[in-house]
Amino acid sequence: MRADRDLFMEQIQYSDRDTLLCLAISLFDELAQMRMIQLENERISTEAHIQYSELNGKYAAACHENQELKKLLAKEVEKNTLKTKSTFGRKTESFLSLVDAKDHPQEEPADESEVEDAGPGKERRRREIDPESRHKGRKGGRGRHTKKAPSLAHSLKGLPQQIIYDLDVEGLNEQHGENNWRIAYWHQHEKLMKLETPYYTQVVYTPVVSVGTEHDLFTFPYLNPLIDKSVISCTIIADILYRKFVLGLPFYRQAMDYQMQNIPLIKQTIINWANTLVPKVCEEVYEFMTRLLVGYRHIQCDETYIQVNKDGYGPGHKSFLWVHTSSELSNCPPIIIFCYEETRGTDHLRRLLREFLGYITCDAYVSYQVLEKESGGDILTTGCLMHCRRYFAEAFFVQDVAAMEDGELKALPETKALMLIRGIYQEENQLKEMAADERAAARKAKVAPKVDAFFEYVHSLEDSEEIFSDRMKKALTYAVNQERNLRRFLTDGNIPCDNGHVERIIRSYSVGRANWLFADTIHGAKVNAIMYSIVETAKANRVNILIYLQYLFEQIPQRRAGGEKEFMADMMPWSEAYKGYEKRKQQERRSLYGELFPKPERPRTPRKRKRTEEMEQTA
Repeated sequence: MRADRDLFMEQIQYSDRDTLLCLAISLFDELAQMRMIQLENERISTEAHIQYSELNGKYAAACHENQELKKLLAKEVEKNTLKTKSTFGRKTESFLSLVDAKDHPQEEPADESEVEDAGPGKERRRREIDPESRHKGRKGGRGRHTKKAPSLAHSLKGLPQQIIYDLDVEGLNEQHGENNWRIAYWHQHEKLMKLETPYYTQVVYTPVVSVGTEHDLFTFPYLNPLIDKSVISCTIIADILYRKFVLGLPFYRQAMDYQMQNIPLIKQTIINWANTLVPKVCEEVYEFMTRLLVGYRHIQCDETYIQVNKDGYGPGHKSFLWVHTSSELSNCPPIIIFCYEETRGTDHLRRLLREFLGYITCDAYVSYQVLEKESGGDILTTGCLMHCRRYFAEAFFVQDVAAMEDGELKALPETKALMLIRGIYQEENQLKEMAADERAAARKAKVAPKVDAFFEYVHSLEDSEEIFSDRMKKALTYAVNQERNLRRFLTDGNIPCDNGHVERIIRSYSVGRANWLFADTIHGAKVNAIMYSIVETAKANRVNILIYLQYLFEQIPQRRAGGEKEFMADMMPWSEAYKGYEKRKQQERRSLYGELFPKPERPRTPRKRKRTEEMEQTA
């Protein structure tokens, strides 16, 4: 390069002016061309950089989306694996019973699932119209299929009848004078009654009395205590509500059953009866039970969903039913209350439990923790050991337990945690029949060491450097965060160690919901809450639910008509008034069956002498 430069300098020195001028012009042109090329390269470089940035952003977004999809897929696979293993794989309890059968012969109570199945959705059937039959039924064009369906009142005449003559002779004599009245004719009133499976018509006659020599007619009015000018009775409405809220039979299926028995009772009529009579008769009972429950010191709470289709909510919208019960270990009469709310917020707890003082057994839902903080120590929440165990059981099922030997399974930290929880339950199950004070003392001596051992093991796992699955991490986090609440049942013998009692109640509600699927309106949802409260409370008190419903719909209108005001205590399923009523009903049932099905004479054994004579004749 330097030699070329020196040679070029020597050539310039001996060049003339024209040569130098031509050389300068050519160099200038080359320089301009080089600048244009440089600018073009800079433009291309800038565009390439922009495109690179855009593509790099798209690539990063695609990578992020891919990672999210992988996480979602992993969760779905894990969920499916969990479900499959929990359904068809090895059970935690069966395995624990194998490895620990000698020391722990008893089984702990089975867990209730938090996931509640909602039945398949209904499909609306299209109404198919036959063009040829559109004008059938009009004047001059009637066909053979235009026969009018029998009315409900007409169909009652085909049922067996119980005739009652409602006549008060002494009252008529006092009002009009003896021998100053006579019966002119009778008014007929009908009610649809139910006796076990068959139906019959109860016909009530009220007299029209002719008074005095002028024969003035005096009519005795008749009023159906439930719904005036209706055929409904306390036995029918009790049976309708029993079949839906106890047996889980929707109203439309009940209407089909009535129609198959030649009683044209349509679904809308049944719904109107329920939506009218339940608030009218049972709401006061529901409110009285609620006040009693708030006055208890130990309660249990949980919540579940209910679907409301109308009143501003579209199909699929979920409202909530809050479930509040008395503690399963307390010595007071059990009470179960369902409360309908549009949301799952804390406002419901604030309204319901504003006067409550005591302990609430619940899960780790934040609303209960907020209520505890706002109460200033008047309300204390206690944890659910069943929820804690459930997290460890899910972590157990995530493992490939089907391919493991018993020794490998036993060495898993999930298994060790489940074994420790199992030991707590086995000690706790032996204390259920004790009084509260005795149970509290026994818990300190027998259960508390088991609880200490469990949490010591949990803290050791938390401090260890061992790598756990996401499910196991979640289980450890739950146990550590809820340790204070999970230990609190050791301080009071009336506090249960878990919330399984409420979950079992919700399970019975979920079975019904899988059949009737949803509530059409908010009013219908509140009716469901009232009825499930009454039914589940009656079930918890071990009374005949059907007879108890008959008792409410019979006694409450009668007592209100008689002017009584303070009688709700007699409407409780544990009251002496109801116990006497149920006893009388059972006696009436036995007596009625005795008349319908007379007991045949028992065949007698032939005398010995006659048998000997017969044998001699045969010989």
